[in-house]
Amino acid sequence: MLIINDLLDGGGVEKLMQDFIRAWHTRYEITVLTENYQENFEHMYPADVRYMASTPEKTISGSPIRKCINKVYKRVYTGRFDAQMKEGRFDIILCMKEGWPMKNFSYLKAPLRYAWVHTDYSNYHYTYGVYGGTEPEKRVMQSYTGIICVSKQIEREIRNVIGDPGNLMVRYNPVDVSDILYKAEEPVVDVNTSVMPGRVRFVSVGRLNYQKGYDLLLEACHMLELEGYSFEVWIVGGEETWSDEHNRLYRTKKRLGIESVKFLGGRKNPYKYMKYADWFLSSSVFEGYSLVSQEAAVLGVPLLLTRCSGVDELLGDDEYGMTMEPSVLGIYQGMKKVMDCSELHEKYRERILERRKIISYEERISAIEELFE
Repeated sequence: MLIINDLLDGGGVEKLMQDFIRAWHTRYEITVLTENYQENFEHMYPADVRYMASTPEKTISGSPIRKCINKVYKRVYTGRFDAQMKEGRFDIILCMKEGWPMKNFSYLKAPLRYAWVHTDYSNYHYTYGVYGGTEPEKRVMQSYTGIICVSKQIEREIRNVIGDPGNLMVRYNPVDVSDILYKAEEPVVDVNTSVMPGRVRFVSVGRLNYQKGYDLLLEACHMLELEGYSFEVWIVGGEETWSDEHNRLYRTKKRLGIESVKFLGGRKNPYKYMKYADWFLSSSVFEGYSLVSQEAAVLGVPLLLTRCSGVDELLGDDEYGMTMEPSVLGIYQGMKKVMDCSELHEKYRERILERRKIISYEERISAIEELFE
């Protein structure tokens, strides 16, 4: 089995990839492939999993001779890599992400080839720039055995935006319930978990990028602070080295004098923070089917989510959680409502515990494994 992604570690897609590898590494010979070489693979994945990159590890710059050697080495490496890939020695290929990974490795051959789509094309069709049009993207999708959509809405929007490639299918991401509950028991020692009487705690989890709508959340929190509401927001998420979004967020927080928001940074175990939330809050402007929202549901934390793809499949028509528009005003109104109506917390805590029944790890991963038979 060859599993392809652009990153080894990062967000929800990388978490899904790690869960797959943990479940399958004793049953399949697994090779992980990324476009650029990344260090510390051995610290993130089991020892029996092989790692490859289509470009060599970063070389050291220096004299003209060293640069020439690096250039020759890269050319030889790329030639050997292409030769290995064309051998067709894999039985199953799983491409974990749409866009560049799906396109760049679509030439690889195997009896079974599947690719995932996690993005809502109606709100963020970023892959248009990758392919330069909808028809080339549809043709690449058709070259795979199947295109796996993480929600029903993702499947609908692909058809609406680029047309039906004829091989779309929906498979929900597995959520390892027992692992989440186990990790949630780890003690929190770096943040004060006590809360003042009457203060509401919101927790949000996600990398500090545009998609997560943290700029909207900061503006909404500023408005609520001006009105005298007592609350705090923990944002658990790391900075992205390829983006300046985190600096923009830090400057906004300082400029507006916002005191209610705490950026906790990236954490390997976000669940131990999530369990202390009165409400799990997602301010995303677009999602596929938020994995971390489902993980919060496993923990029995009431959900306050912006209306993105997959949310209605988890919450119904606000039956199992609260939804809000992905805007400053929408987030402000959503947070204000749950703080004004304290009885909503207990109501939705009970409801989300009921909804947790649909999140079956065994059923979801079995539905994916059936594709390999």
